[in-house]
Amino acid sequence: MKIKSILKYLIPLVLAIVLLFYAFKNVDYSEFIAKASEVSYIWVIASVVISLISHWLRAYRWNILLSPFGYQLKSGRTFLAVMTGYLANLAFPRIGEVTRCGVLKKNDGVPMSLSFGTVITERIIDFLILLSLIVLDFVLEFDKVFGFFSETLGFDQIFQNKYFIAFGIAVFIIVALGSFFLVKYFIGIKSENAFLNKIRNFLKEMMDGLFSLKKIKNVYGFVLSTFGIWVLYYLMSYIIVFSMSETSDLGILAGLSILVAGGIAMAIPVQGGIGTYHAFITGILILYGIEQNTGLFFATLLHASQVFSILLFGGLCVLISVFVSKNKSSNSQENADGK
Repeated sequence: MKIKSILKYLIPLVLAIVLLFYAFKNVDYSEFIAKASEVSYIWVIASVVISLISHWLRAYRWNILLSPFGYQLKSGRTFLAVMTGYLANLAFPRIGEVTRCGVLKKNDGVPMSLSFGTVITERIIDFLILLSLIVLDFVLEFDKVFGFFSETLGFDQIFQNKYFIAFGIAVFIIVALGSFFLVKYFIGIKSENAFLNKIRNFLKEMMDGLFSLKKIKNVYGFVLSTFGIWVLYYLMSYIIVFSMSETSDLGILAGLSILVAGGIAMAIPVQGGIGTYHAFITGILILYGIEQNTGLFFATLLHASQVFSILLFGGLCVLISVFVSKNKSSNSQENADGK
């Protein structure tokens, strides 16, 4: 079991290192240092500030999903959990979703099964939005985007194996639907076994969280916050082009392509998008006429600024969460002693 756990986190790390090596193998570091001295960092700072606002909106949206279940939390509390989750993702891919649910459980008593169900709902919505943006980018920038996917992901070969891909998608849908109905059937079974009831209650809470979208009352708030999150994602990725003279002429459609490439790179289960982000952003910028080293420097600047932001503010949120948790434990003990 331990070997499996180690491999689970070691393989993405090795992949990240390989991708980083591939991306930086021909880099002239003296050129990198020279470019760093020419950057207008006001745009980088603005990007970081915008990203923090988007994280706050994500926390606000999470509150909307949790509120139908009686958890009227302040955005500040869920923001602590969200930022702690982002920090965890830098170490281990995809563990951040579980981590932020754990923080909310410890600080505010929200069952992990319920909050994790709402996180899955969030991820499905964000995936559909990213998919829509990919389609939009294909329509508006077909030649460039198709060229990027062909070179980076072997899109031409994918089309040659379309029947195999269709079969794989069909199997995935069948398995997903089968799992859904199996879980739903299991939830409906009554048992005297305490362990089975515990599992059933866990699955029931997770399913409730998963379908939290049907129960939300603040629909406008949810829609506007979701729209705002992705607009801010676009802005935080795009405005950094103005920090460098070589990229300052890139238009708004280039910004959309950067957002799409970055979104796909971050969706790949590698620690913090290390390597994948650099490769994808560099690849898309080359198609817009940006020289490879310049594109790689841009990708590094954008990625490093966000990682630094998460390390700084995520670290602060971890410390605050520890204080909140200790304060909650102290209050609980005082109440118990008072009784």
